[in-house]
Amino acid sequence: MKMYLLALILLILQSSIIIKNLSVMNFTPDFLVILIILYTLNHNMKDSLKFSIFVGILQDMLNPVPTAFNLISKLLLTLATFSVKNRFFLGDLFIRSVLIILLSVLDITVKILLTFLKTGIFYINVSFFAYVFLNFLIFYIVQILNENKQV
Repeated sequence: MKMYLLALILLILQSSIIIKNLSVMNFTPDFLVILIILYTLNHNMKDSLKFSIFVGILQDMLNPVPTAFNLISKLLLTLATFSVKNRFFLGDLFIRSVLIILLSVLDITVKILLTFLKTGIFYINVSFFAYVFLNFLIFYIVQILNENKQV
């Protein structure tokens, strides 16, 4: 239950004017992508899917245009994370960092493809790298803080 409350707080924070003003090239880090990946790494498939559905629906409800893009991308993130989780040892910070980068690319790619299917406009911008970098940076900060807390 604490994770659901944390997701709600992060969603409000991510949607706030303060975070939007700190964006890089009009991209803000997606705290919820990082939260879903970390949640999936530490929980079973059923709980992870419930959590990603909750987060995806909440995020889509804040979207002014009604789509299910966030729901679909969050479910795919959970499935991809869970499939990787069982195949690799993810204890190393470097491996987790690569995973965050790859899954952030997956998230933005899914949203680009869904936008293309809906509108017919295929839009790839160099600033998408800022999105991936910001997600990596937030993940790295969380991991460092978590290691310091455990020591």
